[in-house]
Parts: sequence; C-alpha cells; structure tokens
Amino acid sequence: MTMGWRCAFAAAAIALGAQSVLAQPVNGCPPGQAMQSSDPSGKRITCVPIPDTANILNLLNAETAAREAADQGLHARIDGLTEADIVGRWSVSGTTSCLQSSNGFNANMSPLIPPTGSTTVSQLSGTFLGTRTFNPGGTGHSVGTSHTMSFPGTFFGMTFSGIAGTGGASVATLDAGFTWIIQADGTLQIDDDNSIAQPFTAPPSRVGFTVTIANVPPFVGHISKDRRTITLTHPGMSIETSTLRDPAGVALFSTPRFCARARVLTRLPD
Repeated sequence: MTMGWRCAFAAAAIALGAQSVLAQPVNGCPPGQAMQSSDPSGKRITCVPIPDTANILNLLNAETAAREAADQGLHARIDGLTEADIVGRWSVSGTTSCLQSSNGFNANMSPLIPPTGSTTVSQLSGTFLGTRTFNPGGTGHSVGTSHTMSFPGTFFGMTFSGIAGTGGASVATLDAGFTWIIQADGTLQIDDDNSIAQPFTAPPSRVGFTVTIANVPPFVGHISKDRRTITLTHPGMSIETSTLRDPAGVALFSTPRFCARARVLTRLPD
C-alpha cells in the first residue's frame, strides 16, 4: 500500500473516531431534576431539583381560600352584633348644635317668619360628658352634664329687625333612663326618656329651674371592630321643643328648634 493510501485511511479512521465520540450519549439528570452546570466534556454535570409548580399552585390556592374564609368569618362576626357586645358601662362625650326659632320652621326647615308679628332666631351649642349603662333586655340609664352656650339672636319684626339679647351660658345635669335595640342592619338604636327634667346647676339665677326637650330623634350608630367604641348621631332631624320651667315646675316658655348631635361611647372596665 502506498504512502498516500495509508495517510488517507488514517485520516478516515480519525474522523470516524471523532464521530463516535460525538455520538456517545451525555450523562443526564434523573427525573425531577435539571442540569445546572456541565464541564466541557459533558460528563461531569450538576443537577438541581425542579420545583413542583403544581404543588406550589395548590398551596397558593389553599392559602387564598383560607384567607377569604377568614375574611368572611370576620365580616360575619362584625356584622353579627349581639346584646353581649353592648351590655355594660360606657363613657359618653359629644357635641350639640341647635337652630332655634320662636315661631317654628317652615317645610324647608327654615325659621318661619310670619307676615305679621315677630320671630326671634338664635343658635345654641353645647358639649355633653357622662356615662350610659346598658342593661340586658334593652333598657339602660344615662347620667351626665351638659355645658351650653346660646349666642345673640336676631329679631325679625314688621318694622324692625336687629339683635335680640346677648346670649349666655348654662350648665344642666341629666339623670334618666333609655331603651335600646340592635336593628336588623346591625346598627344600635337608642331612645332617651326626654320626659325627665334636666336641672340647671349654673348660672346662679337658673339654679332650681329645669328644662325638658320633647321630640328628640333616636340615636343610631355603629360599633367598632374591637367592640370598644360606638359612634352615634341622629339619622334624621325633626322639630324639637325645649321648655324652660321655674322651680315650681311652671312652664315659662317653649322654643322650637332643630338640633344636630354627635356622640362617642367608649367601653369602661367592668
């Protein structure tokens, strides 16, 4: 065999050997794992586990479902107001603001100014601080003190309009019962016994006098999530009547008025 043929056969053998090496299978990773790295030969590889995405998705779905169930349970608990959430002693504070008209009000809730005669319009504001004790069965008792300021009024007459009076301040106390219910929508409603007269303790010229306020709307409000705070106001407005009486109980005069009230109740320790 000539030298040329021997060289040709040698080159072919080298080529076939290279193809044989390339055709050899490369070591792979077992099921459930993936190749992370490999050396140039492909024989030394590093495998890592493949995360079970289906299982992770199931866990996430289960966690979401549990959270939604907890939220639904919390919502039901908050809305499910019970007598036990209310019964007890609560501190009360809040404000009162009134528009008074000696001749009452028209259908638009504005002071009624008659074509003849006169009308006096004035404003009153106050604060209240006290306690409410809620008893089982829907009854309760309220005590407290009102600090009130009346401002100079406006006199409307046929021939003259101007300032009426200088205003003043007073202090009165409350000691009366009330009834309460939990309404179907989960709100708390309170109806005070406004037939009980509130005695004045100041100024000295009013000591011995009393005031009653008729036709006061009920208080309606919500309780906080932690069952420690209740906020109340009137759901609507109606014409109230404030009547001042002397020490003998004789009514001196009555004043129609609209009032806005806000109250905050905070649960006291048992």
